Formats: sequence, C-alpha cells, structure tokens
Amino acid sequence: MTIVCVDNTPIMLQSLKENADKAYPYADVQTFLSAEPALDYAEKFGCDILLCEINPPRLEGLFLAEKVKKINPKVNIIFVTVCSESEHAKAVMRLKPSGYLTKEATNAQILEELRNLRYPVA
Repeated sequence: MTIVCVDNTPIMLQSLKENADKAYPYADVQTFLSAEPALDYAEKFGCDILLCEINPPRLEGLFLAEKVKKINPKVNIIFVTVCSESEHAKAVMRLKPSGYLTKEATNAQILEELRNLRYPVA
C-alpha cells in the first residue's frame, strides 16, 4: 500500500506522515512539500491514499486529487485545509473524498480519518 502526503507546511506534513505510519505501519508513506513531485510519484508508483492540502503551491490540491483519481479511481483522498468547510465544499464533495480535515486537526482526528477510509486497502 502506498500513501502520498502533500502539504507545504513541514510540521503538518510530519504529522500526516506520523499518523499514516501509525494507521498503516506496513505502508510505503511518501511525503511531498508540493503537488508536482507527488503527482510524478503517483504516476510512476501508484497511490492508495492521498492526504493532500487543498492548495499546495504550484498545483492546486483539487487538481492533484483529480489527476490521482484518474490513475486510481478507488484512491482514498483525505483533504487537509486551513479554509472553512464552506469555501471548497462543492468542489471537494464532487471528488467524493474519504475525509476532510482542517490544519488544526489533532493526531487523533487524522488517525480516525485514516482508519475510516471510503475504500479498504490492504
């Protein structure tokens, strides 16, 4: 199983990785500070879970999620954002993500989203 984490804030990225490691200790967890290398990675190696900031630099997170979903239609997407839920709700819901977190999410909330994915992964 491959988990791709994307966030331009190193501390948040580390939190996403730590929680992904806790939820799936056997997973290959890859971290990226921007969307472009994350997309390159997903195209080459696949992606089962995408933990993605909605607006990472240089490539919007929603666009990244759409691209990754084309690679794997059953990818589990969990969006991370500083925005209020209403700002992106329609665009986010169109992608039918597995979860939606604000940057203030606790480790327990991140772990909860990872444990309740839309599509089970092995």
